[in-house]
Amino acid sequence: MFEQNYKNAMDKITPDTDVRDKILDKIILKEELKDRKNPATPWRVAFACVAVVAIALGVIFVPHNNFVIKTTDTQKTLTVSKSYDEIYKLIKPNKDYSLFNFGATDDALYDGMITEEMEYVTGGNDMESATGTNSAAKPGASKGENTSANFNDDMSDGDDFSTTTEQVEGVAEADIVKTDGEYIYYLLGNELSIFKADGENSSLVSKTTLQKNEYDSFGDMFLKNDRLIILQTNNYTKECNFVAIIIYDISDPANPKQIAESKQEGWYNSSRMVGDYIYLVSNCNINIDEIDKDDPATFVPVTETNGVCEAVPADSIYRYEEENYTSQYTVIGAFNYKDGTLNDTASLLGGTDNIYCSQGNIILANSTYNRNAAEEETYSQSNTTVSRLEIKNGRIEYKTTGEIEGTLENQFFIDEHKGYFRFVTTATIATEKRQKFDNSDHEIISYSSETSARLTVLDSGLNKVGEIGDLAKGERVYSVRFMGDTAYFVTFRQTDPLFSADLSDPENPKILGELKIPGFSEYMYPYGDGKLLGFGMDANEQTGRRTYLKLSMFDTTDPANVTEQNKTIIDGYNYSTALDNHKAMLVSPSKNLMGFVACDNRGFQKYMVYEYKNDKFYQKAEITPPYESMEDNWKYWDAIRGLFIGENFYLVSDKGLQVFDINTFLQINYVKL
Repeated sequence: MFEQNYKNAMDKITPDTDVRDKILDKIILKEELKDRKNPATPWRVAFACVAVVAIALGVIFVPHNNFVIKTTDTQKTLTVSKSYDEIYKLIKPNKDYSLFNFGATDDALYDGMITEEMEYVTGGNDMESATGTNSAAKPGASKGENTSANFNDDMSDGDDFSTTTEQVEGVAEADIVKTDGEYIYYLLGNELSIFKADGENSSLVSKTTLQKNEYDSFGDMFLKNDRLIILQTNNYTKECNFVAIIIYDISDPANPKQIAESKQEGWYNSSRMVGDYIYLVSNCNINIDEIDKDDPATFVPVTETNGVCEAVPADSIYRYEEENYTSQYTVIGAFNYKDGTLNDTASLLGGTDNIYCSQGNIILANSTYNRNAAEEETYSQSNTTVSRLEIKNGRIEYKTTGEIEGTLENQFFIDEHKGYFRFVTTATIATEKRQKFDNSDHEIISYSSETSARLTVLDSGLNKVGEIGDLAKGERVYSVRFMGDTAYFVTFRQTDPLFSADLSDPENPKILGELKIPGFSEYMYPYGDGKLLGFGMDANEQTGRRTYLKLSMFDTTDPANVTEQNKTIIDGYNYSTALDNHKAMLVSPSKNLMGFVACDNRGFQKYMVYEYKNDKFYQKAEITPPYESMEDNWKYWDAIRGLFIGENFYLVSDKGLQVFDINTFLQINYVKL
């Protein structure tokens, strides 16, 4: 009843079905949590229905406040801990369950329901941007120049094979598929499959079942020389939550051998490999009810190398000079890829949403909301705390911490260039008003918010040196691509403004141009001189309703006058795993190939391959993975990758390896798993 009434009301007041469904999923979850404690009662059902009406009225009568984002000092003081005793005294439960941020109790989740609905209806914002959480992940600067414009998009040291789509040159990212140009390594669940990539003579050379128990899961992997480094997570055991790196010797691909295993406490956040070291980042929660003052391992993170467990040293734990602390840590470990040795570790009191890594620095970013509460009104401003860690030859050293306004969607919203850090954020100012409902103890909560795009430049000490704010009011930032002295970023509500900004003078960044087109790009990729590839969704220009997948090629020859040189709408296909995971996208300017999974409105997946020539997109292939049913099709929804080696194109899925001639895309082999 509640679900149907809510759907009917939302259909009348918002055109975006994706937004409606996201909100509804959240509300149903909260209702289920509440019902576990208190069974449904007539007054609760009635109140839920009235709440829906209140939402609709709020849309009509609650105005959007014209907030002005206030400039704040970016500096925050970071200090190193002196002793475990000092850390023990600082840690305490986090009981700040605000309506602008999900709390840990069922009551807090339920009470926040109307607020989040109003956020969409009156503000038109995505749930993620206003609650400060991020979807799925991603530079510091004092050691030379690095820029994400040089990301490793298709080639590896001149060899004729594709690699994982990565953000920064020289910084490897983990994925489920890797190749060295001779073999293809595929990790799915706890099965490692190794194929000999030899065109029509390709074959499966080994299939290894990785050791696991019911709580374990295996994620991505790195490949370097004769080592395959697999990431394993354990998220559910009561005694310990950990992330492990498991190292296999693959010098004989037919007989891979596990040679080392190392762990660090927490839930997997992200990882990078620079040189000989894997930098592993996890978020670790401490059970505040079970800490023992005399046992540091109960209140600081723990690492394990070759069976030896150790608490992170007190002088490797950093904290902000603030009064309140939660029981969450960010843990960073540097592991040698050859034997899994933990070379260095560091921790920070506080969580991390996104990380960015260059060859010399790691940036940790954590979104928060600063609140200013009055008796009947609460104002909230989005901010992100950023911390810079210097990395060199497996050593990790915290340098400084600062704060910027707004929130970051993913790693591409951060960049390092010539000793400066650049960020593009969605800044949100929100207000919440409470009124008693019908002389009862219940409240009607009205909510309005104002969003805008903001570009911020910090120096290596994380001091603010330049900024542009109040761009694209009422919209949020969807994608960003930094290319040397120029930044491109896309915002969206009904149309897709693509902004270009000149960052050649870090103290005086300037907007060069703005291109408005229907839809938006979720990711952007450099595609040769003067070209920028956008991958995202088309949208109705009047309503903003998303329709089908879209490829755009932007001409950036003149950054002040960017044009959409050409586009193609992929009719009938309204989702792709590459919208959420940039590593699921194949982009190769040198081969003139772009490939990705496309899902139609029935849920079936195809792998699309396009080329770009004569200023137009051309479809080279539409490959059907060997699925037999809908359930089969969605069992491993993000398990398909396309890659090329020489004159052959390979599509790997949970069913096996399909091999195609890269010129004709005729299938020449199929190796079944």
